[in-house]
Amino acid sequence: MNTRIKLEDKDFNQLQSLIRETPIEVDLVERTMEKYAEVNSKAANSRVIATRNKNRTAGRTIIAVASAFVILMGSGFISPTMAASIKQIPGINSIFKFAGDLGLKTADEKGLVTTVNSSDSHDNLTLNVPVVMFDGTRVSIGIEHQTSVKKYSENKVQELISDIDLLINGEPVNSYAPANTSNSIDPYIIPSIEDNSAIIQFSDRHNQGGKVFPDKFDLTLKVTVLGIQEPFEIDIPVEKNTKDNLVLNPSISRQYENINLKLDKVEFTPITTNLTTRIELPENLEIASSLPLLGYDIFDEKGNKLKLIGGNGWKPTGGNVMITDSRFEPFESIPKSITIKTYKYLYKNENRNQFELDSNGIPKIEYLPDLEITLPITLK
Repeated sequence: MNTRIKLEDKDFNQLQSLIRETPIEVDLVERTMEKYAEVNSKAANSRVIATRNKNRTAGRTIIAVASAFVILMGSGFISPTMAASIKQIPGINSIFKFAGDLGLKTADEKGLVTTVNSSDSHDNLTLNVPVVMFDGTRVSIGIEHQTSVKKYSENKVQELISDIDLLINGEPVNSYAPANTSNSIDPYIIPSIEDNSAIIQFSDRHNQGGKVFPDKFDLTLKVTVLGIQEPFEIDIPVEKNTKDNLVLNPSISRQYENINLKLDKVEFTPITTNLTTRIELPENLEIASSLPLLGYDIFDEKGNKLKLIGGNGWKPTGGNVMITDSRFEPFESIPKSITIKTYKYLYKNENRNQFELDSNGIPKIEYLPDLEITLPITLK
């Protein structure tokens, strides 16, 4: 599996996250929406996706933008057995701590990570993986480069990487993806505050017809670096760092015009809140041409809103159905209820190639009240 990925529906939530939270200049929005139209609602934003080409190999880096908030997790999530006192070692998990992702910051502070320190070297460049985190919804790998060679040291880690392959227990990671489909498992890179480090992140497709990752597995990370022929190969032991995650299957549906929305699943971990939704249009309509660009906001009973950090979507029938996993930062503690508000982006014209922007240059949205869902949460 590599990062040469066509713009698929799985990129929707990465795009939505960036568009929703990052000021965008008008000309950039126009280019984004032109691409969105060209690939049948499969969009890419130049602040989210940086594409490199060398010979016939294209490496794609998706940069997820997240704001950093200081919120401590409630103790109800944390397993004392797994929460090893790693934070007593100064700086050991700084990659996660300064990633700008509340969930990874929490994992670092609570010791919900695995210390690895595996590396490989070629041509005076060393790639090292000091830490990895797996909470059942996403795998996050801290990676850093060490070198005395100027052409490498002057570049950020994500700028050096052109390709990534992943193996789980010796098998391609896509052996866990839905069989005989285009719904592949693809890693993306999140930059760190330090230029010599970044985070490689990926998730399984167990909510979309694929297999769930094992709670414990050996991960082989193969990284191709621009200008170096031999790939870097790093073996990483991965173990689920959380337990007793709360999983709800509400199966609540809402209808708005031709859109039937179903909330299939909500997963709460100390690191991530994951929503699985299913949108279905009438059989004579297609998602690509008939569905507006949608997004979700999630609130607790006090009105606190979570920040979207990524996700992936997939059309299992190739036409009128879209299943999406939307991943958010965690709640401080399990809320008494959550409210999910679906919104659509507003456009300047009928061609949908220009967003309407507010005074801060952020695309305007409109909530769809008919699709709003409030879910009470009762802990056993």
